[in-house]
Amino acid sequence: MKLPALALLTSSLLLLNGCELDTGTSPAHYYDFRQGNQQWQAGFSDYPTDNATTYELESGIRNLPTGYTGQGFYLKGMNRSDDLFMYIKRKITGLEPATRYQLSVSVRFLTDAASDCMGVGGAPGESVYLKFGYASQEPQQSGYYLNVDKGNQSQDGSNARVIGNIASGEISCDSDKFASKIVSGSGNTPLQFTSNADGSIWVFLGTDSGFEGLTRLYYRELELRFTPL
Repeated sequence: MKLPALALLTSSLLLLNGCELDTGTSPAHYYDFRQGNQQWQAGFSDYPTDNATTYELESGIRNLPTGYTGQGFYLKGMNRSDDLFMYIKRKITGLEPATRYQLSVSVRFLTDAASDCMGVGGAPGESVYLKFGYASQEPQQSGYYLNVDKGNQSQDGSNARVIGNIASGEISCDSDKFASKIVSGSGNTPLQFTSNADGSIWVFLGTDSGFEGLTRLYYRELELRFTPL
């Protein structure tokens, strides 16, 4: 099953390498994490780095859990700060220099958070907000927070938009299974940016959590679409 937003893409080896697709008005970048990390990196922020071990942070390309085959980009964290942000990031090149774009995303991932469940601080599914954003420089933790404005939990930031959450109606609250979920969009207010002078931009995708518990995700496929304005 492919992402709906990817229906027009072929199985070309170019796609598997995360290459740009010239689709006329909207260049698309597609990544399949069965092929490795494809220059995506993991990051964490909004937690005290001097007490990081209690957050149980893990990341990297891992085999998918029972019931699925292949690999995904795994992120795990125990949200003891009530505001943990776990994300993947990549520098995108090949855009037109100093050009205004609108950015949208489609992502397929595995989640073990069911819908309508009780949790400490918030629900394990609906209170873990999926966000995507951009930065002219590499997004990373600076002090306690991310060095770009991602907003806080359900709130957008100037550099990021909420596009959904990680809750799945296909599993139960007491289940230990994972379910596949697709989230697509550009947020309530479309995310727009100006590319750097060299035609580059950093992009990130992650979860901003209000659930004070353990979150585990496997990102499987990701498409970024850049629309010149």
